[in-house]
Amino acid sequence: MTACLVYGGQPPEQVAVATESWLARWRALYAAGAREGAEGETPQGDAVAEAPKAGSVPRHLPLDVRFLAGRGAELKAAEELVRRQPGGSVLLLSGPAGVGKSAFAIRWAHHLIEDFPDGQLYVDLRGAQGPLDSEHALGVLLGGLGVQEGDCPADPRRRVERYRSLIANRRMLIVLDNACDTEQVRPLLATGEHCRTVVTSRNRMSGLVAREAAQRLVLDVLSAEAACTVLRAVIDEEYLVGARAELEELAELCGYLPLVLRLAAVKFSDRPGQGFKNFVRTMRDDSQLLSLALDGDHDSSIRAELEFSYRRLGLDARRYFRKIGLVDDDGFTLETGAALAGIPLAEADRLTGQLESEHLVAEIGRHEFSMHRVLQAFARAEERKVGEAQARTLTVACSG
Repeated sequence: MTACLVYGGQPPEQVAVATESWLARWRALYAAGAREGAEGETPQGDAVAEAPKAGSVPRHLPLDVRFLAGRGAELKAAEELVRRQPGGSVLLLSGPAGVGKSAFAIRWAHHLIEDFPDGQLYVDLRGAQGPLDSEHALGVLLGGLGVQEGDCPADPRRRVERYRSLIANRRMLIVLDNACDTEQVRPLLATGEHCRTVVTSRNRMSGLVAREAAQRLVLDVLSAEAACTVLRAVIDEEYLVGARAELEELAELCGYLPLVLRLAAVKFSDRPGQGFKNFVRTMRDDSQLLSLALDGDHDSSIRAELEFSYRRLGLDARRYFRKIGLVDDDGFTLETGAALAGIPLAEADRLTGQLESEHLVAEIGRHEFSMHRVLQAFARAEERKVGEAQARTLTVACSG
């Protein structure tokens, strides 16, 4: 069959896809003890992909997120976007660090399980040792489809072909969590008519929207009411009696970010004897706020989350980020940013665009921008670190 396609002048990509599909079908028939060629074709004569066995259907989604406060409107918006999208389409969930993109994607994916009976694949593109490149991510996805590591094609392009061939005629959901950029994601997109890809990223990934027609849903920080609900879900009510004002203040100090809210709530619950009002007073200190983390769980640290975004910036963007963190809570204009950083207005505009693309600042009006409370605290802490390092260098130079 392959030789007929080759000498018939078919494109190499079509030959590879057709060959993989026929081989997969033959293996399935052989394993089932079927008579050779009994069901090798559809009524139209098209090759069909191997149907997954009941015991081998991949179910790789992380544990469902049962509690997702304040996201009802966003869940409805996601469902509406899906209804408007054709098969093989992409839903992009974008937003700042700590806003709950992964939790939202996992909750939504579990809600859709019945629509994708052939399985759900999940890969954390951030990786334990740093961002996964596309080649390694494809290895993870192929492994989920039953391809042994030794059988994965060495050529990256062949890996993409193998991956897309295997899922071409299946109804599968692919969740690509914590993506860095479009270059990392593009080879991993499911192109099958009955598949869907969900991508989460801090980056706006405008390239996916422009070229792959991805539908983008931006998750913002929670409302004040929803943020208080998150705190109440962890902190026993007995500690909150007569402390409504402090509860609202803590929600504001946490920037209404779900991750920070949960870290703060757990930290108090670990030592409730200190008293809730006293705990909130300690959280007014930026260093205390940024130190929020769970013991033995590096992934649950707000500083680590923010540093991941910060380190991805260029040196000029880092410096600009630190400088605009010095403005008051009312936000800043491009003119203010340019003055603080000592750069031309056009350069401030360019750098603001970079920070906005990574959700490190948000536009609140025409040429007006803001930075939420936690990011501002982090920017100021980084500026202090740079200032202290410069002072030490100057001291050493003078003493020499």
